[in-house]
Amino acid sequence: MEDAPSFQIARLTVGDVPGLRGIVEAWIRRDGRTIDEEIERTMAVLQAAAAGNGDLYLVARAPDSRPAGVMGCGTPDDRFLPFRSSPEARAVGLKTAFLSPDARGRGLGKELLQALFRAAGQAGWTEMLWSSNPRYRTTAWSFYSALAGDPVGILEDFFEEGSRTPVWRKPL
Repeated sequence: MEDAPSFQIARLTVGDVPGLRGIVEAWIRRDGRTIDEEIERTMAVLQAAAAGNGDLYLVARAPDSRPAGVMGCGTPDDRFLPFRSSPEARAVGLKTAFLSPDARGRGLGKELLQALFRAAGQAGWTEMLWSSNPRYRTTAWSFYSALAGDPVGILEDFFEEGSRTPVWRKPL
């Protein structure tokens, strides 16, 4: 089994985006079926970030240069602002986090998210805020708590009406 250090983490490029489609499709599902509209929106977000829209996106590439994961951040949705540590905090929002199912469990997700934390801090943000879709309750929520601590609150109706999702905050 390969270890995470064999992966290279770098800024997302336009050339990476097509290789991320399969990873995005593996995660954006409901009842075993892909959610095509959400996949297309996510791919458009990745394309815009790679083209330089101001968001900060990192990709993990396997030794053969194929993307194995992507995470990115940018201006947070206003609904996250009450969860800042203070009104003066310069918060950034985690917008995207997808890892190839084949790469899970080897430390790559942790390495990629920590690299994003460092890059966001170097870009001048002081903390990162995020939530995670309820469909990822069993795959992402404990991962985020392990890296950022207990959630700082609950966001109501963010992903869909009636959804209640934890909000994490990480000082950068």
